[in-house]
Amino acid sequence: MPTTTAPANPVQQACREMTTPELLADLLSTARRTVRTGEQHAPFITAACSVLQQRCGRSLPSRSFNHEDPAHQLVVQVLTAGGVMAVSAESVREAMMPTLRAQMWAREQAPHDGRTVSTHEEILNGLGTHVFPGPRIPTGRAMTVLYEEDALLGRLLAALAAGEDVDTLVDEITTAAG
Repeated sequence: MPTTTAPANPVQQACREMTTPELLADLLSTARRTVRTGEQHAPFITAACSVLQQRCGRSLPSRSFNHEDPAHQLVVQVLTAGGVMAVSAESVREAMMPTLRAQMWAREQAPHDGRTVSTHEEILNGLGTHVFPGPRIPTGRAMTVLYEEDALLGRLLAALAAGEDVDTLVDEITTAAG
C-alpha cells in the first residue's frame, strides 16, 4: 500500500532553498515593509523565521504552562512551532477570552479592589509572546505573526518592530546558522 506525504509548504520550501544571507535579507526587507506599511506578510515572515531558527538551533525556554488555558495553549503552539507562528487575529482573540472573562468577573465581584482587565496583548506579553509588528493585534481575521521573545529570531522581530538597529542580531544569526 503506497504512502503519501503531505505537500511541503511552498513558502517554507522556497525559504529552505535560499542561502542564509539571502533569506535574512528578504526577511529584513519584508519585516521592515510590514512595520512601515502595516501590510501583512505573515506566511513569509513565519516561514523565514522558522527556517532560520532551525539553522541556528533552538532550545525551548523552561516555563510552566497551564495546558487547560487556551492562552497558554496558544503560546505552547508558538514555542513548538519554533518560536514564531502565523495565526489569525481572530484565533488569538478567542484564545485570550477565558482569561479576559475571568478578569472581568473578578473585577465585578470586587469593584473597589483596583482590579484591572488586561488587553489581549498584555496577556500574550505576560506569557513571553508578542505580536509582530505589534503592539496591537490586527482587527478581523487577518493573519498575524506571534513570536517568542527569548528566541533569537523573536529578538530580531522585536528590534525591527521598535525600529532599532539589528546589525548585531543579524551577525549573531548568521554566525549561529553556520
